[in-house]
Formats: sequence, C-alpha cells, structure tokens
Amino acid sequence: MSPSDNGTQVLVVLTGADAHDARIVFDALGTAFAPAGPDENRAAAEDDAAGASLLRSALYEAGEQTGHPQVASPLRTVVNVTLQGDYGAVDRLCATLADAFRLEKVGEAPGDQEKEVELRLHPHDS
Repeated sequence: MSPSDNGTQVLVVLTGADAHDARIVFDALGTAFAPAGPDENRAAAEDDAAGASLLRSALYEAGEQTGHPQVASPLRTVVNVTLQGDYGAVDRLCATLADAFRLEKVGEAPGDQEKEVELRLHPHDS
C-alpha cells in the first residue's frame, strides 16, 4: 500500500537513532514540509528501558516545500533513514535532508508508482 493517495506524501522511517537524533531529523523535516500524519510515532517516544534505539516514523506532505530545513543541534550518531513515496516527493525530501545533514545514499528500490530510498545521515562535522 502506498503511503499516499495523492502522490505527495512520503513515509520517513528512522532506525539507529536515539530520541535526541530522531527529534533533530524530524524537526528539520518539519521546518521544510508539513506533517501529513499524527505525531505519536515521532521521536517523542522514549527509548526502551535498555536504551536501545527504536523504529520511528512520520509522514510528510512533500508536494511543496514550505521552508528551509533548520537543524537545532548536530546529530550525535549516524541515523539510517528510509523514504518511501512518489518519485518527485522522495527526491524533494532527499534534497532537503542533504541540505541539513551529510547524506550518504545506501540504496534505492524503484517501483511503478513510487520508490524507496535508503540513506544514512551523518553530522556535517564528522
């Protein structure tokens, strides 16, 4: 099932990020694109009792960029990101993340109507 009926929503899934780094990524995207889903899956969730990173996700409306990404503080660790959605919408989110972080493209899985892109985000100073 596609994350979007209108072709402009992108599902963003973070792995390997603690609550601090996840919040930085989601906040940066939130200054550039409107959220398209509820907040409950975002970085506000705390890490589990053992301190392990959790899977976190958010849905963004990427039809039009509403601002420039703002990064409040640097990432502490590498964050793995999966983007899934319409080709153009995913490309817009990739470009925005590249403006905000040092981005490494790990892989891409194209489909008929949408694509999935795997990224790693690094702090600019690492």
